[in-house]
Amino acid sequence: MSLDFGFSRWANNTSVTNIIEDTKKIAEKYLKLEKSKSSEDRVLARKTWQELSSKYWDILNVIVDAQTELMPDEMIFDDEEQLFINYGYFCDSVTPLKKKSPDMLKKRAIPDIFQYQMFSDYIAECWAMIRGNNPPKAACGYSLEEKEKLLIDKLQIEMEETLKEMKRLIRFGSLKSSEVDDLAADLVKYLMPAMKVNMRIKEYREAPDAVKQQMNQERFRYTEAERVMEIQLSIVQKNEEEPVGIPEIDEFLYSHERIKILARKIIYVNQEPLKLQRQIERVSKTCSQFSDQMMRKELKNMIAKKREYMVVPAKLARTDTSPLASGSDMEPLTMDVVSERICEYSTLDMDMFKVPRIRMYGIPKVVLIPGQGWGSYDWSDNSIIIPAIPVNDVNKTITYALASFRWDSDEDRSIKNGYENNIKENKGKSIIELSNSFYKDYFIYLTKEKKGYRVLPRETGKTFAIIFAPRKEEA
Repeated sequence: MSLDFGFSRWANNTSVTNIIEDTKKIAEKYLKLEKSKSSEDRVLARKTWQELSSKYWDILNVIVDAQTELMPDEMIFDDEEQLFINYGYFCDSVTPLKKKSPDMLKKRAIPDIFQYQMFSDYIAECWAMIRGNNPPKAACGYSLEEKEKLLIDKLQIEMEETLKEMKRLIRFGSLKSSEVDDLAADLVKYLMPAMKVNMRIKEYREAPDAVKQQMNQERFRYTEAERVMEIQLSIVQKNEEEPVGIPEIDEFLYSHERIKILARKIIYVNQEPLKLQRQIERVSKTCSQFSDQMMRKELKNMIAKKREYMVVPAKLARTDTSPLASGSDMEPLTMDVVSERICEYSTLDMDMFKVPRIRMYGIPKVVLIPGQGWGSYDWSDNSIIIPAIPVNDVNKTITYALASFRWDSDEDRSIKNGYENNIKENKGKSIIELSNSFYKDYFIYLTKEKKGYRVLPRETGKTFAIIFAPRKEEA
């Protein structure tokens, strides 16, 4: 049997080829044992799989060493390396991936509030910061500047459509045509100032009194425009000749809320460059006096630290903690799917972006990691980690990650205390039992309750309504 693990780029690098050959021998042994019907061989196969899994980290470290030997400003991984690093893939016979395709690496995240990375992008970002450089743009995502422009373009398109629908709905209201145009103009002009005041962003909090007063006046103009709009909708709903149905009005109001959510996302994204720069300065300052060897060691330390958190998703799902692909029936996640689901579910709980942790460290980055399980949050570097292979349910993998962020960022214990004290069955649970129970309920809350289905027990549902009641935010 001759296995081909790829890594052709390093065919002349002895360190890489040696570790690859050692790993192939372990893989060949595993394949023989794995096919055996002997119980002893099956036990030995499991131990051999664990040995093979640990080789993932040995190979990764050797590749990182080879990449950084000449101290480049930027690390670049080819497709073979990305399949290995991000999906734990060696070859089809050892680490099969359902519907594996080179296109997996080319799927792009939708432009949204989060920054998305593969694990290989994360490693490249760590190296860039150690070197004091701006992180390279992940191939699967957008730069913050690109993202802000795309979101602004989207806002303009959706706003035009929404205002056009508003004018159609209230054409038989009490306003003249010119007054309707003025109303639409106010909803456009004062949208962003109103959202900035509502979010209490730094620009507003630290503004001189005169500027702050001006922003408050603009927020009032927007609130007043919304009040007039709602009055007109109420009037046309009762119009005797051509009444507007409640479903139509509800659909319009939903679109109007989407506009405000999109505006808030643009403001959040606009705040991110400063927070990213602080992070770069913090890392580069620590490493500025390091020798080349110490910088390379620091990168390995950062990877090792991430490794500790990368087993959490598998432990949550009570499954294999190996970073290697293991022939799951679930299709591996690609960044377009991850970003679409995270956008969908985070939009249902926008208050998660109001927590003090985001004001301090910024929006968590989303990192797709090798292995399987349900998503989690790594508070050590403010990142949401999504395993490449979901267990049973993609939605569960995504919502567990958001639940973990919600739980770990609850520094004032408004969620923890309410969830423990207001639900009888939660009293006396350990912190681990409590968090696991919360993840499960939050999954149901986002996928069912927020969409109108009453699934949670009454006591739990009431508690969630209290702890997730709208709150003030600061960005």
